[in-house]
Amino acid sequence: MVRTVVPMVLTIVLMAIGLLHFIWAFSPWPMKDAMTFTKTIGGSDDGKMPPAPSTVLVGLALIGGAALTLMVNESIPAIGPDWLRLVGMYGLTVVLLARGLGGYFMNSGAASEFQRLNTVLYSPLCVALAALSGIVAAAASRR
Repeated sequence: MVRTVVPMVLTIVLMAIGLLHFIWAFSPWPMKDAMTFTKTIGGSDDGKMPPAPSTVLVGLALIGGAALTLMVNESIPAIGPDWLRLVGMYGLTVVLLARGLGGYFMNSGAASEFQRLNTVLYSPLCVALAALSGIVAAAASRR
């Protein structure tokens, strides 16, 4: 299960969230407008979409994390030395955990819709992804 289900779930979710960030760089989808988007996903109530370059970079980082997961799990051909991929996997774990736990501090001053979704969905999802990433990293360390 550690070599099959955990990495695949992590990869699929990271890819999906990464692709959403690419969409969000150019569109407020699935929200009807930028104001609704920023209140629920962006955290502010000013209606100003996050800058496209930074949103694309987040998307690239998430998709890179998905590819790294597959490389560490030996599901796709690997690039670079084993130790560097392993450091990257632990780094991914730390970043996801920091977003998950630190996300609760993002609620201060944020739009109420974002606060609610961040508390019940965004931050817990990041903590769960950090746990999956840590499992993949630990399993690869033992090989």
